[in-house]
Amino acid sequence: MRTMKRRIPGVSVLLLAVLALAHAASAHGPTIEITHAEMKPALLNLYVGTTVHFNNTVSMPGGHVVVDESGTLESPPLLEPGDGWHYTFEQEGTYEIFLKQHPKARARIVVVPKR
Repeated sequence: MRTMKRRIPGVSVLLLAVLALAHAASAHGPTIEITHAEMKPALLNLYVGTTVHFNNTVSMPGGHVVVDESGTLESPPLLEPGDGWHYTFEQEGTYEIFLKQHPKARARIVVVPKR
């Protein structure tokens, strides 16, 4: 008895696209999701040299700007859902991150030396 193999061309393309997106999403390290009211997760523990992706999830006239209390970092305005920004933490320490437009939307990033 012969078996027939049917090809489903779209499945191969779809699988490759999903794998590419999964790799791209994880290539930058952890992600902090930004809304008007909060940043998630609110706490990240990282090693020096880790890049964090900040992903805006809501529209904001003038944009959301990610800053920290010490003035170490400041993002460009993130205007639309899906706008993102990457920052690599090169110095150990505790970073109190918040949105310039919504100071109660905060996250703490603790950066420690690599072992």
